[in-house]
Formats: sequence, C-alpha cells, structure tokens
Amino acid sequence: MLRHLLLAGLVALSSGLASVAAKADGVQVFARDGAAVTFPEGTLAAFDLAIAQGADGLRVDVYQTADGVQVIRTARNLAENTDAAALLPAPAPLKGEPAPVGRPIDLTFYSDYARLTATQPIAGRGTRFDGMFPAPILEDLLVLVERRKMERRRRISLLIVLHDTAIHAARGRPMEPRLLATLQKYRLTGSPDVMIGTSEPSSFARLGATGGNPRVFVLGPSTGRPGDAAQTGDRRTFGDYQTPDGLRAVRNFADAVLVDVQDVQGTYADGGAMPASTIVDDARGAGLRLFVGGFADAEDPVKPRREAIAMYRRIIDLGVDAIVTDEPARATAARRGGR
Repeated sequence: MLRHLLLAGLVALSSGLASVAAKADGVQVFARDGAAVTFPEGTLAAFDLAIAQGADGLRVDVYQTADGVQVIRTARNLAENTDAAALLPAPAPLKGEPAPVGRPIDLTFYSDYARLTATQPIAGRGTRFDGMFPAPILEDLLVLVERRKMERRRRISLLIVLHDTAIHAARGRPMEPRLLATLQKYRLTGSPDVMIGTSEPSSFARLGATGGNPRVFVLGPSTGRPGDAAQTGDRRTFGDYQTPDGLRAVRNFADAVLVDVQDVQGTYADGGAMPASTIVDDARGAGLRLFVGGFADAEDPVKPRREAIAMYRRIIDLGVDAIVTDEPARATAARRGGR
C-alpha cells in the first residue's frame, strides 16, 4: 500500500520546509474529506485534488475498525459510501449493544474493510468514479500529504476528526492512544499543522498531553448532544456550547471550535443573508479559533458558483479563522477575490 512506500527520510526532510513554505494569509481553506464534489469523499483522489486546488488543509474523518485500524470514512455505516452492502454480510450485534444499522465500521474487521471501494453518497453528484478508489486508512493519507509537502514546498495542514470515541473506549479499544502512536510514528506529534478534533469532550481527556497538536471541538446540530453524553451525564447541547459561557468552558479542553455556517450567518429562503450571529466575537473573546463548515454537504446542496462564492466571501469578511468545505476550489477563489 501507499504508506509502505514512505522512505525513512521523508518526514525529516518535509519538516524542514516550514522556513520556505508560505503560510496562507487570512482565513484558511480546509477541504472536508477532499474535493468531495468531484471524487467520492474520503478517497486519496479527492484529497489529492483538493491539495492541487490550493486547499491549505484537509479535514479528515476517522473511524476505527473492530480490530483497531483507523480508517477514513464520513459515516459509521459503510453502506452509505462504499460497496459494503454488496460485499459484506450484516454483522451480529455485540452483547449489551443495540442491533447494528447497515455495516458499521466498528463491527468490521480491517481484512473486510480493505476489500471495499468508495461510492458517492450524495444525490445529484456524479457517480462515474464509484468503485474506482479504495477506502483508505489514515496512514495512507499521511504518506500522501508528506509527499505533496515536499513536492510543492508548502504547508498542508490536517484536521483529524475522531468519531465514535466513546464506543471504542467502552469496548476497551480507545482511539486516542492509537492516533497519538500514529502521529509519533510519522513525527507529527506536537505539529501545529496537525489538529485533532472530536465532538465528544471526554475524548480530549483521553488524549491527555498531545505535545502541541491543537485541539478542535466539533459542534453538531444546536439541539443535539455529544455522543458521550450518556456516559458523562453532561446535559449540555451543542447550542449551549455556542454561548459565551459555553465557549469559555470549551477553552478548558480545546483550542478551536468548528461550527456550521448557519450558526454563524444563516440564509433566508430566497438566499439572502440573515444578520450574523455574535459567535465570531464570542469565540475570540473566549480565546478560541473559529472554523466554519457545512458549506457543501448532504444538508447543503452545491450552489451555483456565483452564489457559493458570495457566501464564502460573507463568511470570510466576518473574520473567521478557517472555512471547511467540500468545494475548496470555489472557497480559494472567493478568498482571492475571484468570481
């Protein structure tokens, strides 16, 4: 596999490029699971295209197989974005847990995961690449990024978002030590360009000291609660965390928050912009960086180019730190003042 081609000196050489790599001015553009409008999300092809399109960083959604391999997918149910439904039998439930829906990653062994290819999960997008690209593991992407950093002589940041951490912790296979061991293997421990995100606050406690890797609290829908709420007993919703007091509480365990664009500045039915919320100033007052996502995903269909660029510009002008999008080419164009 691709990760096995990494030469011993690759990481050491790329770490020396910081002095010659130009850091992006102003707001950063992160590609959510790559250029996922073009290629199936979470594939190396999608990530590579996003880098070529000028994305400053990549948001990477990471799940874990039943035997502890950390893989790149965007949903727990593999049937949503791979050919798992046709290739894998329905798994049996674990004792004490509810019956599984579809083909959960955490009930799938890596030997079966490695047989899968990615598919486009969002209606209205092209499906001509379905079945062409394997579903990668995290290490595959780390190798690709180190290569591109060398070739292009620039920084490429990563936002690694862990999912279902409470599930694996309860089973005695916590994700956090495995991720930290992988970062150490690739000499990325403590890198300010490699951020660790999750929507479950207890995961940050299990991370412990990360040696400088920034932490990003990923906020879900305002009325929802973190996935570890049942274990921790914390009754706060994601909306509660968006208040000034909530953001100050977040600062105790994270360096940044990722929120949906509608929580920053929503749009009316006719596409006009609503008044902006106060979350940009509130996050800054709490000492947090603010990342904004939700621009082009299943809940926000791809807009016409002019409309999309206008929305990116509105959010950029509010002073956010980063935008996270499935369409990095449009976001970088908006940042440059293009049309």
